[in-house]
Amino acid sequence: MSEISKCESYLLDIPKFKKKTLLSDTIKFYELLGRPGEDIPRIHVAGTNGKGSTCFYTSQILKNHGLRVALFTSPHLVSMKERFVIDDRMISDEEFIRVFNHVKNKCESLDEETKEAMHPSFFEFLFLMFMLWVSEVKPDVLILETGLGGMLDATNIFETSALSVICSIGLDHIEQLGNSIEEIATQKAGIIKNNVAVVSLDNDFAANQVIKERALAKNAPLYLLKEENISNVSVKDKHVDFSLNFSYDNSVCVDEMRISLETSALYQRFNASMAVLVSLIYLKDRFDEKLTVEALSKGSFKGRMEEIHPGFFVDGAHNEDAVDKLLETLLQVEGTKTLIFGACKDKDYETMLEKIINSNVFDSIVLTKVHSPRAAEIEDLLRITGKCNGSGKEIRTAGDVEKAIRMLDGEEGIKYIAGSLYLVGEAMDYIRRMTDD
Repeated sequence: MSEISKCESYLLDIPKFKKKTLLSDTIKFYELLGRPGEDIPRIHVAGTNGKGSTCFYTSQILKNHGLRVALFTSPHLVSMKERFVIDDRMISDEEFIRVFNHVKNKCESLDEETKEAMHPSFFEFLFLMFMLWVSEVKPDVLILETGLGGMLDATNIFETSALSVICSIGLDHIEQLGNSIEEIATQKAGIIKNNVAVVSLDNDFAANQVIKERALAKNAPLYLLKEENISNVSVKDKHVDFSLNFSYDNSVCVDEMRISLETSALYQRFNASMAVLVSLIYLKDRFDEKLTVEALSKGSFKGRMEEIHPGFFVDGAHNEDAVDKLLETLLQVEGTKTLIFGACKDKDYETMLEKIINSNVFDSIVLTKVHSPRAAEIEDLLRITGKCNGSGKEIRTAGDVEKAIRMLDGEEGIKYIAGSLYLVGEAMDYIRRMTDD
């Protein structure tokens, strides 16, 4: 086993969800390391869906304006190193191992007060590694994606930030965040800081009210991106084209910017537009429309309507809201479509499958199982499809995503893989190994 594989195995053995109500543990770990990277400006991003893409598009815009941008996102799809990116370069194996060992050695020390061994959770450990790394590589700005929620997230240890960003809000992680939109929005809005501008997607009324009240209480200027700011939308040749315009005041306004995204994912128009607004507020007078349009025309976030093999696309739709956005995109796509679907049992996969079947977007569905202790069983997925498949859609099964891809490879039509980010990662890893061989 390679040295970096040993590091990843150690990290994976740490429970991914550590129950706590305060950030005192994370702050204690961070102070133990000497608060590395604290002086670097931070753009903080929360939300249920669209966080990663908004972070990516923002990084591309800022990079095209000459800034060195470090990006911390989650989860990873194939390698943990994907969470650590600067100027489109992932952290090297050597850097990963070095910061891992530094954090591990520090956190294995004894707390002088309690005399108990200190140990961060899985996500805290990775975040501490990232902050230590950026203190060494010294980028101009950090873009931090929250891991879970916002208020109690490890990335929320700082008293201030350069900008707070809240993307689409929906029902997900209800056991940790609450079972209503208001409760979840409260957690997301927890990243809003005193006198720090907030960029938010126009969510439903309940979520918006929570965000507006929090922003008002914190004296934080709020910029709400609405659907009416986006017009003339078209999808053609694996590109999404649209016009963007908004005007909040004389310094935060855009007049009919025409944008072309290198993706067929219709939902990315919102995430890219959020990135434009974020970049304009952050850059102020340095913002250049031409550089922004140029930046957005190149590439898209991994695992979001990405073609990984001829005729095979993966998409990170792993909750009800994300499935709605995927279906909206695929309604624009003609031809035969097959879905490979697998999910985690702690997600509302019943609602997801019902939406998928009732949409009549797919001609057939292949149900499979994710390689995870959290995986939903194929038998449970079959029970749901049997209950709601009134149109008699073809339903097949495959033990894992590799078998599903081999089953469908060579068949006519386009194949989509969705339902879980774990599933997307497994598919990408399999195609990479198949290509290497």
